Amino acid sequence: MKILPFLLALPFFAFSCNTKISEEDNIPTSKTELLTSLSEIEDTIKQETEVKTEIVSSEISLATKPLLIARGSEPGWYAEFFKDRLRLLLDYGKDSVFVEANFSDVVKAKSFKSSYTKATAGKGKTKVIALAIVIDIKSCTEEASGDKRERTITLKYNGKTYRGCATAK
Repeated sequence: MKILPFLLALPFFAFSCNTKISEEDNIPTSKTELLTSLSEIEDTIKQETEVKTEIVSSEISLATKPLLIARGSEPGWYAEFFKDRLRLLLDYGKDSVFVEANFSDVVKAKSFKSSYTKATAGKGKTKVIALAIVIDIKSCTEEASGDKRERTITLKYNGKTYRGCATAK
């Protein structure tokens, strides 16, 4: 009785697969061929994963290592200078500015001065700004914490002046 359902299903399985297999499909015909092909696939996946991991980790390391960090108080603001961009949070985070530019000299220069008129507003949109940055290698004491820093920074953003201290990383 247990064999009856199997015998009834056997013709269905025998005739339901009508896909033709050609020699180009490279289907392994022995256990050795199967293991070899699986090994080749595994090696390819491993190589692709290693390359992608290297790319992602280098992007992460660039994204997470600012060259210079600056901050000030009254009103509170914070800036991170990366090699290729600036992330600026102003007025206790109420406003944010992302400037894509070359900031690789921000740490090397004795005095860094620059101005920008375009910034990213988020979602790929650009906004017009007036931003001037002046960074000098001059001892600075943070007002809020009293910590000593090696640089002073002054930002002028849309007519408002922000002063603070900066530290190279």
